Amino acid sequence: MSSMYGPANREATIHDAFTRVAQRFPERTAVASAAGATSYAELAAEARRVAHHLSGLGVRPGSVVPVVARRSPELAAVILGILMAGGAYGILDVRWPAARIAQFSHAMGAEVVLADTAGSAGLRQASIDHLTFGELRNPTARLGAASRPLPAVGPDACATVFWTSGSTGTPKAVLSPHRATTRLFTPEPFMDFGEEPVMINAAAVAWDAFTLELWGMLLTGGTAVVHEGDLLLPPAIRAYISDFGATHLFLTPSLFDVIADGDIDCLAGLRAVLLGGDKPSPAGCRRLHEAHPDIELYNGYGPVESCVFATTHRITKADSAAAGGIPAGRPVPGTDLHVVRDGSLASHGETGEIAIGGAGLALGYLDAPEQTAAAFTNVLIDGHERRVYLTGDQGWIDDVGRLRIVGRKDAQLKVAGHRIEPAEIEAAARSLGSRRSVLLPIPDRNGTPRIILFAQTPDIAMTEQDMRGRLAKLLPAYMVPTKVHFVSAMPLMENTKINKRELSARFGYVS
Repeated sequence: MSSMYGPANREATIHDAFTRVAQRFPERTAVASAAGATSYAELAAEARRVAHHLSGLGVRPGSVVPVVARRSPELAAVILGILMAGGAYGILDVRWPAARIAQFSHAMGAEVVLADTAGSAGLRQASIDHLTFGELRNPTARLGAASRPLPAVGPDACATVFWTSGSTGTPKAVLSPHRATTRLFTPEPFMDFGEEPVMINAAAVAWDAFTLELWGMLLTGGTAVVHEGDLLLPPAIRAYISDFGATHLFLTPSLFDVIADGDIDCLAGLRAVLLGGDKPSPAGCRRLHEAHPDIELYNGYGPVESCVFATTHRITKADSAAAGGIPAGRPVPGTDLHVVRDGSLASHGETGEIAIGGAGLALGYLDAPEQTAAAFTNVLIDGHERRVYLTGDQGWIDDVGRLRIVGRKDAQLKVAGHRIEPAEIEAAARSLGSRRSVLLPIPDRNGTPRIILFAQTPDIAMTEQDMRGRLAKLLPAYMVPTKVHFVSAMPLMENTKINKRELSARFGYVS
């Protein structure tokens, strides 16, 4: 098939694009929370102060600064300051195990590590030197720093480091440039946010959906309303709509389905709901259209290697009744979309691997040249070699040019919007003494996927619950198996591969 829309030129960095908005709307609220509101002018001034302080500490173009934090009103100024100092930020979730935070912090080779109050406690536990947000924002610590000029970086410079599950068993750090974010929101956003949009900022900080919620507002003149709790529940959604005038909300399809089944009216008053991270269910979409036909509903698709969304589709009532399910949609600005088979473009309508090109592509993986070369390759398109990311997703383009996704070519899973490579969890089980293990996604009675680990009984004394508890000290909560089953030996097929069907049936699961 032919490509969809060539990449547009996006000249601005994230902080330059923000500065332009701040100059245009200095008094407009940029970030709000229960604690108060910060205007664009105030946020810009605080970010510059942070940038000068960090510059004095050695942050410069090419630096990567780990930020161990939760969502907070202060976080925007901190990461803006990192960008203004020429560096890139890598946000690490304070809820992750201390060992994981330490591993990622060391891997980023930072001149300085930053942390909020909760993150600081974890870093002290891991014996990692760091600077707290309070120390960073202390005016007396910055005397004289503002006299130093801030460096200039281009849109191709790394802005964000996203950590994602690795197929080799080791997590990967995705290096995302400024242009990957700005292409979504400047000069024209991938969707019409309308006048003075207000978006609830509730995504996990280490996820690229956080980019959508924060930069989607700060680069378009909107307001990001920070949800500081762990879970976003219907009462909070109602409050953000009534008290802050929230207009936009991003949800994973699994959370959207819970809300659609239990309290669809909590969404009343929103302009738009955006879904991403997995396939939306037609039933949930149908409930929203029936209950609130004026709310726009969007499906977005895109791996983190293409930052947030590669394609979007406004879901119609007809889509929820169509046999083919909800389309993934057409490319966002600055993005190429291809379907390839055996290194060449697939024929129109033919299923193949989805390949993404354009301005949204990551620079590669941190300190992983072989993995970068395998995932980011060149494909001959219209007589020219084009760099693309091979997603591993299988799909095809329908007659009206919309992407349809049909599955994976490998074992990668999606659970509650999170990308999970079974190899990483299986490697963690091996480190705890299980010589062989396999992870299977098995739905519960409601169809919600659970990850079940079948592990060869370890040589050391350990119960299945012990194994799960020890995995929780190595992996983030969303990667910890719902259940662990020990087996004395793995059932094998004739080709010596593990017989997954027999294994799941042995413990009463119907796959």
